[in-house]
Amino acid sequence: MHQNRFHRAVGRFRHGLAAMETAVCLPFIVTMVFSGVELCNAVFLKQSLNLAAYEAAKLITAPGNNAEKATTRVQQMLASRKVKNYTLSSSPTVNAMTPTGTRITVTVTAPASNLSYGPVGIMMGRTVSSTVVMARL
Repeated sequence: MHQNRFHRAVGRFRHGLAAMETAVCLPFIVTMVFSGVELCNAVFLKQSLNLAAYEAAKLITAPGNNAEKATTRVQQMLASRKVKNYTLSSSPTVNAMTPTGTRITVTVTAPASNLSYGPVGIMMGRTVSSTVVMARL
């Protein structure tokens, strides 16, 4: 009988210990999960900007005046990936008279908070950008 009472007391202690461990570890685990999601969103944003900058550079460097086509293409690509705020710039300004072989730099920049959904917000206040350099055809 005495031994049975001892086992019940130890069992209650173990349940209490498990609850305490959960209370201590759960905030850390939740923070790690949301931080991982935030970092994955940042990588997705970076890849989206890389793709958009490449497509814009490909269109801008083609013969003719294709700046509007490039802007429209970037707009379509980033809208399909739910990126709302971004800037597109190219240097130097390209027109039909830009000589062949001119190095054109295209940069697409967006705030990292574009795809931020969680409560952690480790990417708040940061910007992500992608630059592509191509020669005019």
